[in-house]
Amino acid sequence: MRHALYIIIGVALLLFVSCGRQQQAKSIVKDFMEANVTDYSKVDYLDFRDIDSTRTISDSLLQAMHRNAPGHFRRNIRYGQRQGKTLFLLRTKYLFDDDTCSATFYIDASMQEVVAFKGN
Repeated sequence: MRHALYIIIGVALLLFVSCGRQQQAKSIVKDFMEANVTDYSKVDYLDFRDIDSTRTISDSLLQAMHRNAPGHFRRNIRYGQRQGKTLFLLRTKYLFDDDTCSATFYIDASMQEVVAFKGN
């Protein structure tokens, strides 16, 4: 009985932590888009996928994403710095001026800033 209680508490804590990270990632992406979309009033969010992580994004791939921002984003975007190998990623679908768009945002390991993104 005691082991079952520990398992239930552990699962509840994991759910609590992952929901907090999901909300934090959404907030980071929304702030980033507000600061960098040419006309943020034309953005309407449709969907955010579950947060995930990756260790496979190289520095050269980050630089390529920096150069290839979709046209409705400003040029000279200020990105966060990568901290370690792990990045969190969050995919989102949104409307921009009635066009359906999607993008993947890569967030630093400390969950503070977007370090790159790509239009899907």
